[in-house]
Amino acid sequence: MNLLVFDMDGVLVDVSASYREATRQAAYIFLKGCKGGELLKAPLFSLEELALVKQSGGLNNDWDMTHRIISLLLVMADCSGADREQWDVRPLAGYLERTGRPLSAIMESGHLSKAADKYYAGDVGSGNVIKQIFQEIYLGQELFSQTYGFAPQYCVQDGLILKEKLFTSKSLLEKLAKGNRLAIATGRPKSEALYPLKKHGLDMFSDIVSLDECEAEEKRILEKTGCRVSLGKPSPFMLDKIATLYPDAEKLYYFGDVGDDMKAAKSSHYPYIAVGIAYSAPDTKAAAEKLSECGADILIHSPDELADIFGGSHV
Repeated sequence: MNLLVFDMDGVLVDVSASYREATRQAAYIFLKGCKGGELLKAPLFSLEELALVKQSGGLNNDWDMTHRIISLLLVMADCSGADREQWDVRPLAGYLERTGRPLSAIMESGHLSKAADKYYAGDVGSGNVIKQIFQEIYLGQELFSQTYGFAPQYCVQDGLILKEKLFTSKSLLEKLAKGNRLAIATGRPKSEALYPLKKHGLDMFSDIVSLDECEAEEKRILEKTGCRVSLGKPSPFMLDKIATLYPDAEKLYYFGDVGDDMKAAKSSHYPYIAVGIAYSAPDTKAAAEKLSECGADILIHSPDELADIFGGSHV
């Protein structure tokens, strides 16, 4: 029996029209609230550029990525005012008009604005404007209200979560589940991880470790030691937690689509085989190179190749 642990976004679920698009729309809505925001044109950047930011690492989830992208774009704005409404994004609008790859150029400069940090503190409903805008776009009016107990303030369109599709077929996953144990390690909140599994009838995953478990353990460590830690990937916390449940597993595999996934697998206390998923990236060649650089033992270029691993010499 092998243990197959999957990341969710970009591996099992195509989130290009949901989480990724929510990041683009959230950045646009946030910056539209600044002086000169009417000059900004959506989308502010391409999905290819967004993928480069995601592959740069150190991002536990898509809220972190949205905050990072806003912080990059604000490098080109005048943020001398005290509040978002006083910031002037007219220089940013001009920069975006002139530059084909705006995020890449700013990342290469090494600069990062701190202006938006205060809008990424707390939680939804308690000051975290960036996360709230993102959640309103992603969940939609009904799911947002059910989740947080109050109506959205920034966006009332249908939730982009409804646009998520599977990369893999249910039958392929059922095939993998024969003789293997399947689990998920994801940066999603548990409720958002369960949604696509229930929607597509994927009941073959025996365990799910999510953002909820990471945050609970981070809180426990803080209360016990006074130290703040981050247990999102590239920390191996989730993978270690799942591995302890299967001491008799012959081989352990972790399937992930970014460098931090590979680093988590290689730093685990258990001998995970790091499987890099390149098929979900806009630039699959660049993604494969980054995954290899971060320790991928196997590269997958098509969802169909998932089953091939266990029919060939890798097992």
